[in-house]
Amino acid sequence: MSTELNYDARTRMTKGFPKIKKTGAVSHCGESAPFVFNDRLYRLELDDPSRGTAFEKALGALIRDRESGEVLSRFAQGCYYHSLYQEGDIVYVIGTKSIPPMYCGDTYMIFESKDLVHWSERVLLSNPGWRYFNSSLTKGPDGYVLCMEAGSPAEHVGPCPFTCFFATSPDMIHWTFEDYGKGFSKNRYMGGPWMRYSNGWYYLISVTELPCLRYTNYIYRTKDFDTWQVGAYNPVLMPDEEDRKISPYVTDLSAEQINEIRTAFISSNSDIDMCDWNGKTLITYNVGNQLGFYYLAEAEFEGTVDEFLAAFFE
Repeated sequence: MSTELNYDARTRMTKGFPKIKKTGAVSHCGESAPFVFNDRLYRLELDDPSRGTAFEKALGALIRDRESGEVLSRFAQGCYYHSLYQEGDIVYVIGTKSIPPMYCGDTYMIFESKDLVHWSERVLLSNPGWRYFNSSLTKGPDGYVLCMEAGSPAEHVGPCPFTCFFATSPDMIHWTFEDYGKGFSKNRYMGGPWMRYSNGWYYLISVTELPCLRYTNYIYRTKDFDTWQVGAYNPVLMPDEEDRKISPYVTDLSAEQINEIRTAFISSNSDIDMCDWNGKTLITYNVGNQLGFYYLAEAEFEGTVDEFLAAFFE
């Protein structure tokens, strides 16, 4: 079992809570990942016209130019819960292959492109009998690590609905599932993971459930996937009135949807992703209520992603 190191009476907060500026809603789409390609900012977005209500309708991923709003490509049909990883001039997108009528499955697909328009695809890994949701891929000193959000089997996931498990690979082709006993954390909701290796640490941000159907994000870090340190400045984001702002980069929100953002019940900030952009950390996240209403919003931090992650532990 993993060990968790939390704050105690000796903990001191010397730097103050990291200042995150919410800049507003940008899209009606779901989970997203911002990224820079050829010095231009783009977003990977979940493309689900039915918003989780009609599996038989087309679902997949899209790539959007953040400034113009143009959609460059749609791909990964039949996959849900997409995440993004870049290396050199290649962009990789991982999607969970859905098993109808569920939006989850036991197989992760990987899509690869050098121009954001043409995509090749293959199976990344499969684990029959498991139910996977979100994922996040990063590269550390010993190779690639894939973080996988699982909802079953119960004997490994534990009593809470979601737990993060890990697989490692030297080449993104041959994978080894890490000991299921290292699943983190088995005593609470751990959904929508985002993971990156930075300055000797593997950082993990995941969604946790609070009482009364409130959802937020907590940050952790580890060096060995056995011992996890809890960020002193948690939670990362909490829903508030700033989520109702409309970004100048809004692309596809109708007047009706904007009005709904102004008045809808919101109780969740979830599914964080981020990238470096113009000396800042650009953050995308979902706002909603985990009851069928959601939209995509942006925020920013004055500093790099490496600085942002470390700031929660200083």
